[in-house]
Amino acid sequence: MTALSLPSRRSDAAAPVCALIAAIALSSPESALAQTGRRAGDFLSYAMPAATLGVELARGEREGAWQFVTAFSATLVAAEGSKHVLKEWRPDGGDRYSFPSGHAARAFSAATYVHRRHGFEYAVPLYAAATYVGHTRVQAVRHRWGDVIGSAALSAAATWWLVDPKRAPPAVTIVPVIERRFVGV
Repeated sequence: MTALSLPSRRSDAAAPVCALIAAIALSSPESALAQTGRRAGDFLSYAMPAATLGVELARGEREGAWQFVTAFSATLVAAEGSKHVLKEWRPDGGDRYSFPSGHAARAFSAATYVHRRHGFEYAVPLYAAATYVGHTRVQAVRHRWGDVIGSAALSAAATWWLVDPKRAPPAVTIVPVIERRFVGV
């Protein structure tokens, strides 16, 4: 068995510095890194729901997969319907379909489903990824943070309404026993 070593002071300081440099590089809309971030956000907004559905099907969770498809569909219908009713201008002035963010709605739908069905501890990485998707949309000047938050709320409402938490099997089962000379539980 090997002993675990604690990180040195130098590596402790390096992580925040690297994070700061990355944040600055990604914050410039003109940068190549910002374009890469936008593409990553686009990809994640589709990959997260696809992976969520794929994992549920691979695990044999047909009921969960169906509930996810139902909640995801309700989220998309509500998001697209809201865009056409509210007609909020995008920050870049491109069109009037800013609120809510469809990208964020897709990503948060996957995260919220995992939270509701399997528990918050399993959803934390998905919430982080969904927040990143929202960040890329804001950085691309296609949405405001209010659009992203509205999408998260819309996804949460649909998911908490349509998805049941997965129940763990009971730890103890009481079974009646009836035999010729014995009756009991």
